[in-house]
Amino acid sequence: MKISFLIHTIYGIGGTIRSTLNLAEELVGRHEVEIVSVFRHRDVPLFPVDPRITLIGLVDTRPGSPDGSSDGSSDGSSDGSSDGSSDGSSDGSSDGSAEGEPGGGTAHREPSALMPRHENRYREYSALTDERIHAHYAASDADVVIATRPALVPCLARSAPQNAVLVGQENMSLGYHGPELVEELLPGLDVLDALVTVSEADAAAWRARLPQPDTRVVAVPNGVPEPTLAPAALRERTVVAAGRISREKQYDTLLVAFARVVAAHPDWRLRLYGWGPDRERVRRVVHRLGLHNSVELMGAVVPMEAEWVKGSIAVSTSRHESFGLTLVEAMRCGLPVISTDCDHGPRTIVTDGEDGLLVPVGDSGAVADALLRLIQDEPLRRRLGGAARTAARRFDPAGTAKAYEELFAELGAGPLHRTGPDAAAVSRTRPFAPVADCGTGDDGSVTVRIVTPAAAAMQYPGLRLVCTRADTGGGTDSGTGPAKGRTRTGGRKGAKGGSRPRGRTATAPDRTEHVFPFAPDGTAVVPPGAGLADGLWLCHTEDPRTGRRAELTARTVDQRGVLRAGERFTRDTAVRHLVPFRDPAGHRLTLRSWVRRLHVESGDITLDEHRFTLTGRIHGPVEPAGEPTLVLRRGGDPADEMVFHGTREGTRGFAVTFDGEAVAERREREDEQWELWLRYSPEQDPVAVGRLLDDVLRKSDVRGFPEVLLHKQRSLLLARRVLRRIRGQDQRLVVLKLAFDDGNRLVLHVRDR
Repeated sequence: MKISFLIHTIYGIGGTIRSTLNLAEELVGRHEVEIVSVFRHRDVPLFPVDPRITLIGLVDTRPGSPDGSSDGSSDGSSDGSSDGSSDGSSDGSSDGSAEGEPGGGTAHREPSALMPRHENRYREYSALTDERIHAHYAASDADVVIATRPALVPCLARSAPQNAVLVGQENMSLGYHGPELVEELLPGLDVLDALVTVSEADAAAWRARLPQPDTRVVAVPNGVPEPTLAPAALRERTVVAAGRISREKQYDTLLVAFARVVAAHPDWRLRLYGWGPDRERVRRVVHRLGLHNSVELMGAVVPMEAEWVKGSIAVSTSRHESFGLTLVEAMRCGLPVISTDCDHGPRTIVTDGEDGLLVPVGDSGAVADALLRLIQDEPLRRRLGGAARTAARRFDPAGTAKAYEELFAELGAGPLHRTGPDAAAVSRTRPFAPVADCGTGDDGSVTVRIVTPAAAAMQYPGLRLVCTRADTGGGTDSGTGPAKGRTRTGGRKGAKGGSRPRGRTATAPDRTEHVFPFAPDGTAVVPPGAGLADGLWLCHTEDPRTGRRAELTARTVDQRGVLRAGERFTRDTAVRHLVPFRDPAGHRLTLRSWVRRLHVESGDITLDEHRFTLTGRIHGPVEPAGEPTLVLRRGGDPADEMVFHGTREGTRGFAVTFDGEAVAERREREDEQWELWLRYSPEQDPVAVGRLLDDVLRKSDVRGFPEVLLHKQRSLLLARRVLRRIRGQDQRLVVLKLAFDDGNRLVLHVRDR
């Protein structure tokens, strides 16, 4: 069959996007599959897509595109799942505005005649989207057309091929929609051959409401593929939650519960993944509860499986889940899960006491009790995690695809099986475009394994991994010591000739490339002593027979080996920290290398009124002695600094308290920045305080600190404050706030409010 999915967007992040791709990638081995995305706001989807699937964007809102509009229309950056199934509604992308009229003339300014007016995405649709959807499907030869949300069904009613089977999907639930939207939707659903929900409870609700009794309503759970990396080792003291940062996820409940956990187990951390409209409010709750050292807001990450395996417990506190895709993802990665027993999905996924724990909705005490139970009982945690991995296999996409295929056949769509595009044939007709998995070792090594095309190292004898310097970095050391593999310092001989000068790894000051051979099994190892200088390194493959190179696309990147980087450095060891990651813009495998001869790693920071207490540890080949001192430098100027004395904790640890009022009194401008440095021994030059030794590339995006508010020191201050209060005017304040800068160094912002 030819199967066509119509989706709001395939280029963002959300539960509908994930479930659509999981199903499409299972079907494409036997059928021709296309995904029609109403909106396209970026060049490449955030999720990897099987190359056998055809992607079609109807309205291109990328900057500079013919369809770019100047009316503030949406960029379609999420799948529009407003029930919390989305992992994030916005990635900060542009709305694609461009000068002049879009390719559709003025149609983008006219309202849609097909999209239900009470649909939460109504304003993003227009006469232009109506035209593009109609034009595509009026010429389509699809055997099956799937509308991935009920509100898209009216858009297909007059456009779908006459003999095609028309299927609607409900990835939310009937009970979540407002009554006005339901009344709009019901009459238009009579064109459907079938409506598919993700739970039997929701299917029953739809059957009771549909005015057309002959419309088939069936429940097919979403499919989640087996992870491509090893399951969670359950050794990290980390709790993971993922989903849209919005009210229905009830993160307040989780944070109040986690405050109890931290009081008993201060070494445990909570990571929240996702974007959404409630992000800043959630951060304020984190600060109000004093959890800034214990909770990280990680943003939206794709794919999530590489993040689940970093945790030891998964948790969901939603008040509503149509299915619970993140629960299944976590279980497939071997995590025990704690979930609220909300409608509809969790109770069909989690068996309480066997593969997870169910708790009442909105009960922070019950959530805390469940977390403490799993934290304090490691055998139970491991037993539930193993059972969760086994139980979640029933949600494999193969079963989901089979249910859909049988439904299509029953509805007369065509043969149950028809040969789809052959993966090997597709690979042969495409340029060499390698895809790799990447892993990290506890010793700091990075292993790259090519997964597509299969047996690439055998097809291309002598294939090499080439790491190319992408920037000049920000470090002070280029590193010493030989690397396993060759290092280049200049140009290379390409397909059209050219020189290829070579340099010695240990001494070349301007190294720009490192080369590592692929073994016959398709793996290449970047050892911890490879000597990659501070900065970004782009990964390619190179065929030595031709000199041709190809960008290396990352499928998954397992960063677990870098989580405890600080533990592997001895007192005689300089800091070399190598973190591989998947570039979200193009999925390219990239390495971030940090090299420091000396480094001061920031630890927990506590606030007591206007006093800040900073803890940390010195790394590098030095012997700290005497009293450590914290040096604050205005604008980084060594001639303009304040010094605060601290105490040593062990051989290399320290704690220093500094007074925010004292810093505020030194202000010379309305907005100042003070850099934090540590003098680890008397008479030694101070070292910048920062945070490098984990898996987070930009700490400022993830870690935040509460503001400290002080009244401006002015003459007659008390009288001025009383007068401003009587007049209803805001008080004149000085705001002090610690933050990480773009180089992950710790700075103190001091500004007027």
